[in-house]
Amino acid sequence: GAFSTAVPALVVPAVRALRDAHPGVSVQVREAEAAQAYELLAAGDVDLALSLAAQAPSGRDGRFTQVPLLADPLDVALPAAHPLARKRGLTLADLADEPWIFGGSGPWSDITRGACEAAGFVPEQAHSAAGWTAILAMVEAGMGVALVPRMATPSRRDGVAMRGLGPGTPHRHVVAAVRRGAEAGVGVSRVLTALRAAAASR
Repeated sequence: GAFSTAVPALVVPAVRALRDAHPGVSVQVREAEAAQAYELLAAGDVDLALSLAAQAPSGRDGRFTQVPLLADPLDVALPAAHPLARKRGLTLADLADEPWIFGGSGPWSDITRGACEAAGFVPEQAHSAAGWTAILAMVEAGMGVALVPRMATPSRRDGVAMRGLGPGTPHRHVVAAVRRGAEAGVGVSRVLTALRAAAASR
C-alpha cells in the first residue's frame, strides 16, 4: 500500500528491480493514503505500507516496524517570468510576501504551512488545490507560488520555474512500515531492499 506520489517514484522502480533480481517474488501494488494503508497493514491485507513519516503511527505502536526510506526535498514552483525565478541563493523567506497555492487541509497543507512558519512567516493562501496538475497550472498562470516535493514533480511545464532552496531546503520524510517481525521474512525483506535502492537512486 503506497501513497500516490510514491508509486511512480519508488514502487515502480522497486518492482522492476525485483522482477530482474527475484522473479519468484510476487508484488501487488495498491494505492492508498496513510490511514487506509495502515488499516490494510494491520488487517493483513497488505504486507507493507509507504507513507510520510508525519502520517505514520507513533513509534510506540507495537504493531509495526518502521523503516526510513527517503528525505524528499521540497522545491518551490514559480511562474517562469517571476522576478525571483532566477535569483541566486533563493530561500523560502524570500517568498514571504507571495500568494501561495496549496490544499485547504490535510498533510500537504500542514507541510507547506510548517515549512513556511519555520522560515519565519505564515503563507498567504491565495488558492487551494490538491493535485499537482492543478497547482502547477495555477503557478504557470501567475496566480501564486507553491512548494512541490521533488519526488512528486510531474513533467516540466515551460511556464514554471522549479527552484531548489539551498541549504535550508525543507524535506518531507518517507517511511515504509511492516507488521512487527515481518521484516525478517524473505519476500518482505527483498521488497524493502528494492525500495531502499530505489530511494537511494534518487
